[in-house]
Amino acid sequence: MTKILNSENVKTIAYLGTSGSFTEMAKDYFCSKYALNAYQMPFRTIEEVIQYIESDDDAVGIIPFENAKEGVIRESTDNLIKSSGKEIYILSETILPSNNCLLSKNSEIYNISGLIAPSPAIAKCSEYIKNELPMHLNIINTSNIEEAARLLNSYNLTYAIIGTEKTAEIYNLNILNPNINNDKNNQTKFIMVGRFKTLPSENSTSSIAICIEDTPGKLFSIVQELANRNINISYIHATPSKMDINEYILFLDIKGHIDEPNVKDALESIKNHTTYFRFMGSYERI
Repeated sequence: MTKILNSENVKTIAYLGTSGSFTEMAKDYFCSKYALNAYQMPFRTIEEVIQYIESDDDAVGIIPFENAKEGVIRESTDNLIKSSGKEIYILSETILPSNNCLLSKNSEIYNISGLIAPSPAIAKCSEYIKNELPMHLNIINTSNIEEAARLLNSYNLTYAIIGTEKTAEIYNLNILNPNINNDKNNQTKFIMVGRFKTLPSENSTSSIAICIEDTPGKLFSIVQELANRNINISYIHATPSKMDINEYILFLDIKGHIDEPNVKDALESIKNHTTYFRFMGSYERI
């Protein structure tokens, strides 16, 4: 396991989402893995999480980074790029299944006649709702899972909500059916970010974001710098930079840690081939 230097100094954990969210579940994972015992602060947006980390040297943030079905989460990459002057790094990652559950105070699924849930959750679980719940199900829309869980107290035992295992834990609800998503195999990658450093491990990965000139051979030059040092590229992704319709930011994950001499030397050489360079952290690859 990658060691986070001075992790005992973490005083605050900022994370995205309301009570019972998938990001809160990721936060619990990181707290357990690194024995973090800090004040926990939920935020409404990824931007607010990153802004808080920028303002507090003793804080870490937990945000979603990539979904197996929907791809890279632009709000996360964009806000990390915007923080380039604050030395915020990716410290760790985890991958969690995006499993929605049918939850209720009732213990019998055949008693359910109403459903309380946000529209996105209903859409993700539409096949289950259509095929497994009553045809004339009374559906009440909410803005988020937390609101649904709180609203459930105002209805009788025949109502259920769509939530997570964490929602069931927090609000003492029964899981009538787990993983009711249309896509049974959907997963989300979450990252922990902060202004701390890590030590090398056997599975260390380093992430960078770069821009290069739109000329022949520029990308080859980047790949060549890594190949010359026997460094593997495990991931590459391009997104529009939002500055110019013809300009793209390339995100690369490479094998190794920034403290390893060949990796450090490669990254220094890559800078010479770029118009923009951002080291995003070295951490343990899952």
